[in-house]
Amino acid sequence: MKYSITLTGLLLLGLISCNNKTKDNSKSLEVYKDVVFTNLFHKDSNGVTGADGTISVPFPDGSSLFMMGDSFLGKVVNMQRDPKTKMINNTFIIVDKERLNAKALYGGKYNNPETFVIPENDDDCYYWPGHGFVHDGVFHFFMSKFKHSNDMWGFEFVGTDYLRYTVDGIEKIAIESFPFTVENKVHWGHCVLKDGNYIYIYGSRVEEDGIARAHVCRTILNLENKLDFEKIEFFDQNRWSNEARASTPMEGTSSNISEQFSVFKYQDKYILLSQERGIGEGAIYTYLSDSPIGPWKSKKMIYKTKEASVDPDIFTYNAMAHPQYIENDELLICYNINSLKVPRVYTNVDCYRPVFLRVPMALILGQKK
Repeated sequence: MKYSITLTGLLLLGLISCNNKTKDNSKSLEVYKDVVFTNLFHKDSNGVTGADGTISVPFPDGSSLFMMGDSFLGKVVNMQRDPKTKMINNTFIIVDKERLNAKALYGGKYNNPETFVIPENDDDCYYWPGHGFVHDGVFHFFMSKFKHSNDMWGFEFVGTDYLRYTVDGIEKIAIESFPFTVENKVHWGHCVLKDGNYIYIYGSRVEEDGIARAHVCRTILNLENKLDFEKIEFFDQNRWSNEARASTPMEGTSSNISEQFSVFKYQDKYILLSQERGIGEGAIYTYLSDSPIGPWKSKKMIYKTKEASVDPDIFTYNAMAHPQYIENDELLICYNINSLKVPRVYTNVDCYRPVFLRVPMALILGQKK
């Protein structure tokens, strides 16, 4: 189980950094570390002390729920954790409205924690987080299902599930399969956008040319406050189709889309943010569109992580946007780091934690300072 921490990162390609302020000199716009969120996610006890994923969903009361992947709890001493510390596959972290406290949600007890969200009737599988949204008191979200295997990475992707929990108390309402992943091999649910009457569900797939690209489907909520699978449509660059196999990549992205990425609306533009997929890749790009389905244009590298260039055993992955925290025209983003040498996540907890950055919207939109 211990080695699967690194394997999570190898598959999902995002977690921690300790960067100080850095500048994009070509644009004279500054990207810098967000101290408040970095401190919230760097607790040394009584909460999650290391995890990846770091996918957020805003809640109606002004708080946000962060969905985390493989997670550690337990006491940290001198930046080290006990090598016997148990790793669990997912946790949730609720950051309060004032951003003063972060509460971890997990199963079991603090000294013997268990994974928080577990597949139903399937003891051989476990979940890593997707994305979600809140509507009328219900938290809708996706989880990617995996099982342990004997291949080179030690895990196998099984499919995608759609879950509904209560907002109050974060209690399970229902879990069901999102069957379209099996039909078209797109890893759906790592990005969700509620826009007008539609829920846009994004995913990525490695195409025949070996490049990972982004796909999109959409549906509506029915009267039971549930995604309507009967009315789901898949975009093929020209039209919407009710055939899952018709899905083709959205037009315009040229980078190798990461497993987890973000799409959100800002003013009258839609923004797609993704980190280049692959070990050793640190470039974080944004694209703009007038529509949630593309075509995507105005590609811009807004930041490049530096950990791997300093330490070849460290890799970064899966940058995510948190647009509910846009302030002073600056976007909150984070990315993940991990170590190719698993013992290092025990001997130095900073090898497995999220870092948060502030990015000027003007840099993304191509505006002058």
